[in-house]
Amino acid sequence: MKTHDAVNIFITSRQSKNLSPRSVTWYQGILTQFAQECTRLPKKPEQIERFILSRNVGDERRHGYYRALKCFYRFLVKRKYTRHNPIENVEVPRLTKKDPPYLTPDQINKILSQPMNTKTKTAIMTYIDTGARLSEICNLSIEDLLETQYGYIAFISGKTSERPVPLSYETYHALMVNLPFGWTASWLYRQVKRVCRRAGVRATPLTFRHTFATLWSGDELILQQIMGHSSITTTRRYRHLRTQMIVEQHNRYSPLKMVQASSRNMFKSVV
Repeated sequence: MKTHDAVNIFITSRQSKNLSPRSVTWYQGILTQFAQECTRLPKKPEQIERFILSRNVGDERRHGYYRALKCFYRFLVKRKYTRHNPIENVEVPRLTKKDPPYLTPDQINKILSQPMNTKTKTAIMTYIDTGARLSEICNLSIEDLLETQYGYIAFISGKTSERPVPLSYETYHALMVNLPFGWTASWLYRQVKRVCRRAGVRATPLTFRHTFATLWSGDELILQQIMGHSSITTTRRYRHLRTQMIVEQHNRYSPLKMVQASSRNMFKSVV
């Protein structure tokens, strides 16, 4: 089977599955390169390994090539376009673990102080206040908001079904005025990035989610429920970031760091 034909069939299936245009474009970009290099559908893992190795990209991108090809071949086998699934014998590319990026309170203030329309500001406030995902906020409606005897709640639907997420007073009332947003997730993503760029801060809605989890100082089981993590292991990775942040801030702002060098020498005698 020609790889180009197989790719076209697969991309059509992704579109009919109603994947986001961004996801379809991601698959298309990787698999088009694959079809150009391997005109006939490879049946041996060595051919796939050579293709992945030949890409002059970082380890995250290389890992993405592997994931796209794995999904591609599973689809072809399931639809019986091929009996061979060589990627099952391809080792998963090693992925260097990176800490999720997060913002400091000063950076958050810079972003919120930028001129923007009220809907965009409300969306950013909600991201910062809830740690919710991009699509979860984009799909919120007034019917999802509730004032209870304990405070304000938003019922957010996401990967782990619907969950109640607390809201601050300011966020609740801003949402009541500005919902529904009436935007697609990709449009809101661009709006948020534009505001962050004007503030001189590199951030996306996902960065706000990481920031919420990193700056959270309460119970980690409560954080897991708010974030909608299916595993507590995912939540606990942010504890490492919080410890890192505390140490960095201490190293920078401890009063002992502010005394003169001559005075610091005095402390060496007690060590």
